[in-house]
Amino acid sequence: MIATLHAIAALAGVAVALGALVAGRGRHVWPPFAAGIAAAAWAGAVVLDPVNPLGGSAGLLEVLRSGVWGGVLLLLHWRLGGGKVFRGFTVALLLILSAALAAALPFLPILGELAPHTRLALALLLVLIAENLARNSGEAAGWHLWPPAIALGGLGAFDVMIYCIAALAGGVDARLVAARALLTALALPLLVLAARRDRRWSRATPSHEVAFHGATLLVAGAFLLGAGAVGSILQSMDREWGGAAQVALLAGAALSLVVLLSARSVRSRIHRWVARHFLAARYDYRREWLRAVATLSGPGSAAAPNTRAIRAIADPVDVPAGTLLLRESAPGLLLRAADWNQSEGPDRLEEGDPVLARLSAGEVVAFPQPGPLWVAVPLMHHAEGLLGAVLLAPPRAPHPLEEELAELLVTLGREVAMFLAERRAAERLAEGRRVADYARRFAFVAHDVKTVSSQLSMVLANAEAHMEDPEFQHDMLLTVRGAARRIDALIARLRRDEAAGEAAGTGDPLGVAEAVARGLGHPVEIKAEGRFPPVPMAEEAFSTVLTHLLRNAAEASHAEKVIQMAFQCVGDMLEIVIADEGEGMSEAFLRDGLFRPLATTKPKGSGIGAWQARELVREAGGELTAESQLGEGTQIRITLPLARAVEAA
Repeated sequence: MIATLHAIAALAGVAVALGALVAGRGRHVWPPFAAGIAAAAWAGAVVLDPVNPLGGSAGLLEVLRSGVWGGVLLLLHWRLGGGKVFRGFTVALLLILSAALAAALPFLPILGELAPHTRLALALLLVLIAENLARNSGEAAGWHLWPPAIALGGLGAFDVMIYCIAALAGGVDARLVAARALLTALALPLLVLAARRDRRWSRATPSHEVAFHGATLLVAGAFLLGAGAVGSILQSMDREWGGAAQVALLAGAALSLVVLLSARSVRSRIHRWVARHFLAARYDYRREWLRAVATLSGPGSAAAPNTRAIRAIADPVDVPAGTLLLRESAPGLLLRAADWNQSEGPDRLEEGDPVLARLSAGEVVAFPQPGPLWVAVPLMHHAEGLLGAVLLAPPRAPHPLEEELAELLVTLGREVAMFLAERRAAERLAEGRRVADYARRFAFVAHDVKTVSSQLSMVLANAEAHMEDPEFQHDMLLTVRGAARRIDALIARLRRDEAAGEAAGTGDPLGVAEAVARGLGHPVEIKAEGRFPPVPMAEEAFSTVLTHLLRNAAEASHAEKVIQMAFQCVGDMLEIVIADEGEGMSEAFLRDGLFRPLATTKPKGSGIGAWQARELVREAGGELTAESQLGEGTQIRITLPLARAVEAA
């Protein structure tokens, strides 16, 4: 009998907690909710151990239940204005509750004899708080304060009677313990009435996660309590096999509960039910937006971008599969681009299809059910229009396409469209950069081919007059050999095979400069003290830079004017200065045209040399600058890091 009545009380506590969530208003829905949960936990403990309803875990939870009820009444008292009486009741509740908990703990047997007295004091305090609350509340406040004061104060008064009789008779009457459970089940609904009457605040808006997990725990607790009640009835019918049946029933119920709650479809149905009955908005839009952004950004995710685009829309509505259709070249054609757990559905949507027409208008299209597809979500971009569509399979918990859901899907579709448009733009930019890089390398090659052609033409022009000169023959071989090496380097540059040469660097920069100066055909004076350490720049690239700059200086100078080239080390940098006494350049050209591709003042110039030279120097970690004035010549300064400094870094 005790187990059965307490099982009823536990179910009543769960029902009151759920009813408070449904009928309550604002944040103050939580006090009646807590009172119901505390009552359910205490009654459930008695169901599991009906032989000792006042001791063990049942006794401890009874003390906690009374403490929660006292806290609920104090919260209501605080809403009336608090004051000294409120502070006094709060201090008294904390002291008596601490003493009652210490007496109820099993590892403090010395205090166990004080348990009835501490619980009697706790029940008396509960009655006093309830009486003071009801007496001090006016007519308007009493409308919603009297029901909890009557319910919790009345249950406290019944506890006073139980412990007073126990103190006088030397024992607890089992009939009173059973009656207390029934009285609890009858009195607790007054808390729901109080929650419904309190209209001073708007409807409660707990988070979706709290509501979902709270409802899951309540359902699971009610299920286990029901199983425990049935087991207690079986045990009372036959003591020989009833205990084994009770244990088996509880274990089976727990196992079944774990299996059910681990199923995504069951969890989805619970979530939908909670959102429909307990929450003003079906979705936590902030959470869903952040989840979509996290899915699309996908740091460290192995999923392809198109798959992430599908999941960004499918996950918020608990859909397990989907298909992505994207617009290719024609505006009226969508082609299948990716699948996620989905193989069915159309591979394309062409112009004239009614689904495509509705998607182009920004509508979410619902497909007939049952079927492999549930809805089609448009991916609308603010500038490019319809970029594609996501076709979703039916959700785990079937539900119709409501207006709120359609608005959420359209919003997510716009976010996915932005993601896909930005990704497509990034891919086009990367392709453009690759084409531009190839064009830059081809421009370098074309300019170097022009340089090699000029060198060979000069050799041919002087060959007839100086072929018999051994020194000319030696210079001619060096020039032809250098031209062949440069052509090989140009081919490697187009094939991106020059990395190995760059890694080796230039071992003797002064020697390379002397070789370039000898083949220039114009007087060059090199000023340097000794040799210089290597620089981390391929020898062919270093030779190309010096050739461009010296040739430009020679073309700008008169034939008898000597070009000055000076080498010196400044810290960990090699500095090379090339100075001529030519016509010079204007400040405007020096600022806007010298290092701009295809900008030149020479009739037969290509406008590549200076730009290529600076790019090659910058790739090696250096810098190239120019100073010039009209009529006074030009000075080019090259700074390159020394190889030893690069290795140390």
